[in-house]
Amino acid sequence: MKQRKKTWAAAMTASVLLIAACGGDDKAADTTKPAVETTVGATDTTAASTDTTAASTDTTAAPDTTVAAPTAWAVDTSACVDEDAANAPIEGTIKIGSVMPLSGGAAAAAFAPVKGGFEAYIKYANDNNLLDGVTIEATIEDDQYNAELTPGAVSKLLDSGVNIFSGIIGSANNAAVRGTLNDNCVPQLAALSGSPEWGDVADYPWTTGELTPYNVESKVYATQMAEMFPEGANVSLFNVNSEFGQVYVDAFKEIAGDYGLTIVGDETIEVTDSAPPTAQVTNIAAAKPDVIMAVPLGAGCISFLTEVANAKAANPGWNPAVFITNTCASSLILGASGAAADGLYTSANTIDVIDPANAAVPVVAEYLAFMAADGKSDIAATAAAGWITAEVTVAVLIQAAASPEGLTQASIINAARNFTYTPSLGVPGLVFKMDGEKDPFLSESLVVRQYNAAAATFTDVSKLITEFES
Repeated sequence: MKQRKKTWAAAMTASVLLIAACGGDDKAADTTKPAVETTVGATDTTAASTDTTAASTDTTAAPDTTVAAPTAWAVDTSACVDEDAANAPIEGTIKIGSVMPLSGGAAAAAFAPVKGGFEAYIKYANDNNLLDGVTIEATIEDDQYNAELTPGAVSKLLDSGVNIFSGIIGSANNAAVRGTLNDNCVPQLAALSGSPEWGDVADYPWTTGELTPYNVESKVYATQMAEMFPEGANVSLFNVNSEFGQVYVDAFKEIAGDYGLTIVGDETIEVTDSAPPTAQVTNIAAAKPDVIMAVPLGAGCISFLTEVANAKAANPGWNPAVFITNTCASSLILGASGAAADGLYTSANTIDVIDPANAAVPVVAEYLAFMAADGKSDIAATAAAGWITAEVTVAVLIQAAASPEGLTQASIINAARNFTYTPSLGVPGLVFKMDGEKDPFLSESLVVRQYNAAAATFTDVSKLITEFES
């Protein structure tokens, strides 16, 4: 395990550029620069599952659904700033810290409910004594989705004695603190970002991601395009010119030929460009592709969909299939897009908890009942992302507590990296799994869905695509 010895003061003064909810640069203070997104993405439960019969009937993070790998990966604590602290027993109370955008505009509007869902599941876990004999405390600080503010928020939480972090939102935000958390051997679990950088176990063993990596998402779309166009298809690409956008595009170009897809256009827009992509979409329309594969960012998702709708109206008979990243598939963005979002394809791996078609699913009914009793029915859709994140975190803690070492920071990260779990609100067949460096990503499976703007719901158009699992 390669460790970089950084002091907290150094991490605090490193240059991190602003990430805004509706745009911004994606450079982080770390030397590795993971992708940037503006929504919770694949865990956003605005996408509905049409299969309600096969869902799990258990909403708890039950210990019997967690299974350690036969040959367990184990973290090396010898390079920790305080090795004794990494291996010290955690008794009585475990303190979980997180950082999310709770104020500051559109990001807070989109993501603040995640906090409510996270806290609701922690209450559920304590009420049901899921972590036997240990009380779970969660404290969530606000960084306004500004990666420059994340180190200060994390520092405050460390000073207050948190044992682990979970569910920090944003690629740049997680990257801004992972060096310090790894050097101090504090588990940084379930980063709410699909950056492939969270698979770097050798350099950052204490950091794990929760969302399906962006490059896997791109490959899932190629798979579905081939299913829809068995004789082949012409595809135009559109992406924000950043590392976030490039991850998707590079992965798609790598696999396109294998699926009979010919790239006939490649348009980009700068991260800082708030103008509608009129010229880019005009160029796309001139090529008349069968499919558009789009990677906009934040408010750019809305303007892109609007421009495509305009271009289709100006070109009768041209009606391309539009695939757009699930970072755009939030209720906030699609609601603002209106009819322009109708018929788009995206992806998810969780059940839409507010779709009436899913009301009879036992896990959905139990979740909604708990949220209602907690006074949080109004945020239940987006809050489900926080609920799942906390559920997975508690499942890791249960497995760590059952280990020979008992509950320690080291046993927690060991449990996280030797982990198999079925999330209660996952689509039927979804399994979260990590296996050390052999499989560093929790989820690499997605369902492709099509959006109905009038009903504000999704319909599954694929099975759960699992072929890209490690």
